[in-house]
Amino acid sequence: MYADLHIHSHYSDSTRSPEEIVKKARELGSDLLCVSDHNTTAAYNELIPLCKANHIKLIRGAEISTSFEGKEFHVLAYDFEFENKEIIDICKQCESVYADIDLELIKKMSVDYKEIGIEDYNAFNRNLKNGGWKGFDYLKTKNLVNNVPSFFKLVSDYHVQPKSSFPSIEYVISTIHNANGKAVIAHIGENMKNNLLEIEPRLKKLKNMGADGFECYYTTHTGETTNVLVDFCQKNNMLITVGNDDHGGFNNRSNIIYEMGAIKVDFSMLNLKDIEILG
Repeated sequence: MYADLHIHSHYSDSTRSPEEIVKKARELGSDLLCVSDHNTTAAYNELIPLCKANHIKLIRGAEISTSFEGKEFHVLAYDFEFENKEIIDICKQCESVYADIDLELIKKMSVDYKEIGIEDYNAFNRNLKNGGWKGFDYLKTKNLVNNVPSFFKLVSDYHVQPKSSFPSIEYVISTIHNANGKAVIAHIGENMKNNLLEIEPRLKKLKNMGADGFECYYTTHTGETTNVLVDFCQKNNMLITVGNDDHGGFNNRSNIIYEMGAIKVDFSMLNLKDIEILG
């Protein structure tokens, strides 16, 4: 039985609809899924009946943006109460940070590029099939970006700073627990560039903050990173999860493919204790 617990739909920044995700899962022989869209659970109205009809097991979840040691870190929230007001408020806060970045970038770039402007941007409707988000899709239609790194290079070059910040990772973990969910730290190896000297000291720190587990098996994790994460989770009886961070091809790079099926890990290698699995 294969699982993929970190997938995105077009309700955040993927090119794939829930129906296309389930179809792809069937083709790959994936038995257990979690669509963990960025700061939203909007896909689940479609996803739950689709998985049931196709005999695919499902964990409900979302990927929530946080601040940790001055950097953006993501927490995978699993099996929490979707209607929890604090979670909803956190997601809105995170979305406002991203929206501020988009708007500020467009404002600053409009001075140098006559083909873009705030009124034009406000009237723009994102094409869900393109993946990404409004600011990215808008600039791509103007041939000013072509991939995720090129967008964030502009953010850096124009010294864009959002008006607000992401909530702290400790607060998000606590809020997930208050919503009866589990908090798993996403792709820490990618965040720390697989530098074990950076990763290892933070595992205990994050555990002490209340993290329930780590995304041990991940697209860009090295074998050494994976082994360290699995060993730490096993010794501390923490959750062990797997994710490919599939965005329907949107975030693929020349040397990295974030695709469902890229990493296939048998269910027996995971630890999903106390997480409700639908189906």
